[in-house]
Amino acid sequence: VLPRWIRVWQVLDYVAGVHPRFDRAKAEGFLAKTTIRQTSKVRELSKGMAAQLHLALILAIDARLLVLDEPTLGLDILYRKQFYDSLLNDYFDRSRTIVVTTHQVEEIEHVLTDLMFMDRGRIILQCSMEEFEGRYLEVMVRPEQLDAARALKPLHERQGLGRSILLFDGIGRDTLSALGEVRSPSIADLFVAVIGKQAGQAQGAA
Repeated sequence: VLPRWIRVWQVLDYVAGVHPRFDRAKAEGFLAKTTIRQTSKVRELSKGMAAQLHLALILAIDARLLVLDEPTLGLDILYRKQFYDSLLNDYFDRSRTIVVTTHQVEEIEHVLTDLMFMDRGRIILQCSMEEFEGRYLEVMVRPEQLDAARALKPLHERQGLGRSILLFDGIGRDTLSALGEVRSPSIADLFVAVIGKQAGQAQGAA
C-alpha cells in the first residue's frame, strides 16, 4: 500500500532506487496512457487510478515470475482491456511466467496458456488451454434429443433461450452434433459445472 501523501513522481523515484530491475521509462510509458499526472498525490487518485499506478510499477519490473491477484479490480472496462493488452503485447514472452488469480475469467480467456480451478484451497481442475478446447463441449439440445443427451452423463445442465444446454467432458463432436448445436463452453460455464459436480459429490458422501 502506497503512502497517501506521496506524489506519483516520488513513487517512481523510490522504486527506481530500490529495485534494480525496474524500468522507469516503461512505467512512465504506461502512465502516459492514463489520466494520472506525476505531480498528483496518491490520496488524490481514484480507486481505479491507484490500481493503474500499481500496475504501471509491476509491469515495469523485469521479473521471470509475475503473480497478479485480481489485477484489474477497480478498473473500468476500457482500462481492464488496455491492461491485458499491455500484459500480452508488452510484457509476456516465453521466458516469463505470469500467474493471474481472478473471478473475471471472461476477460482473460484470450491470454491464457494454462487453466487452474481452485475451490477452498484445493485444485479441482488443471489443464492447458489446448486441452480445454479439445476436451470440453456444450450442446444446445433439441427437445426430442434431450433423453439421449442426458444418457451421455453431462457434467452440467442449464437452461438458455428456452432450451437445455448440456456440458460434456470427453465426448466427441461428431457424437454431440447429432443432438443439437455444438459449441465450446466459456471458462466461466466450465467453472460452474466443475464446482457443481464437486458439491454434488460432497453431498453424496455426507
